[in-house]
Amino acid sequence: MIHPAVPSQPKAVPLPLSKTPRPDLLKALHHCGSAESASCAHIHLALANSYLSSGPLNKTALDNAARELGMAAQNPDLASQTLPLRRSVNALLENITLLKQEKVRIQQSQAQAIAAQNAAGAAQARLQRLESLLHQHAEKTLEAHGAPLP
Repeated sequence: MIHPAVPSQPKAVPLPLSKTPRPDLLKALHHCGSAESASCAHIHLALANSYLSSGPLNKTALDNAARELGMAAQNPDLASQTLPLRRSVNALLENITLLKQEKVRIQQSQAQAIAAQNAAGAAQARLQRLESLLHQHAEKTLEAHGAPLP
C-alpha cells in the first residue's frame, strides 16, 4: 500500500543573527553547543552588536557588549576577528571610568574652593571687626589722655 506524501512543513528561514531580537538570541544560546563552537560565538557576537547598537552607549551596554565579545572570543577564529572591537569597547569602558574619576576630583576641588572662599570671607569679617575694635580702643585711649583726635 502506498501512503500519500505528507506535505512537508515549510522551514522557517532563519533571520540573520544581526536582525534577530535579543530574546531570541538568548534562547538560541541554549541550543548552540559548546561555548567554543562557531555557532555560539556568532550568537555572542550578535548579542554584543545588539548591546552596542540599541539604546544609549552607556557603561551597562558596554559592559554587556564586552562580556559577549569575551564569550565570542572563546572561538579562535572569532577571537582574532573581534580583537579590534574588543579593544575599542574596553578602551571606552576605561575612558568612562577615568571620566567618572575626574568628575569626582573636580567636585572635590570645587568643594575645597568653596570652603576656602567661605574661610576667607569669615577671616575678612573677623579682621574688619578687629580693626573696628582697635580703632574704637585707640579713640577711647586718646580721649582719656586728652589727646586731640585726628
